[in-house]
Amino acid sequence: MLKYKQDNSGVNLTDFLSTTNISTMHNINNKKQLFTNISNICEKNINISNSKFLALLLDKEMNENSGIGEGVAIPNIQISEIKNIFGVFIKLNKSINFNSIDNEPVDLIFTLISPKNNQPNHLYILAFLSRLFKDKKKLKNLRASLDKETIYAILTNKL
Repeated sequence: MLKYKQDNSGVNLTDFLSTTNISTMHNINNKKQLFTNISNICEKNINISNSKFLALLLDKEMNENSGIGEGVAIPNIQISEIKNIFGVFIKLNKSINFNSIDNEPVDLIFTLISPKNNQPNHLYILAFLSRLFKDKKKLKNLRASLDKETIYAILTNKL
C-alpha cells in the first residue's frame, strides 16, 4: 500500500493512474450516465461489480458534491474490498451539469478510489488533485488534448 507523507515527496499519479484508465467520452448527458461509465471502467480493473461502484459513487455524490469548480470534478470513494489506490480520468466532449461550487458545468473528471483503511493518503491525494486542477494552463492543455497518451503526459508532468 502506498504511503504519502505531507512533505516534499508529493504524489506520483503514475502510482495509480494509467492510460487504460483515461478516457474521452462523447454523448454523456448527466452525472448518472457518467458514473455508469466510470463504474464500468472500475469493474474491468478491480474485481467489484459496476453496480456496487455506481451505488457508492451516487450515494457519495448525494451527500458531498464533487464539483470543485473550473469545470472539474473529483468524485471519490473508499472501499474496504480493495488494497490499492485506483484513479480514472475522464474528459467529456461537452460539459454536463454537476452542481459544482461555482455552478459551472463539468468536462474534466478525476475519480479516486482508495482502500477504506487508507484515509490519510486518500485525503492527501484529494488535496493534491485539487491543487493540480487549479492550474489554468494545465486545464487548458487537458481540454485541448485529443488522445489519452497526451492527457496522461499532462497529468503526470511528462509534457
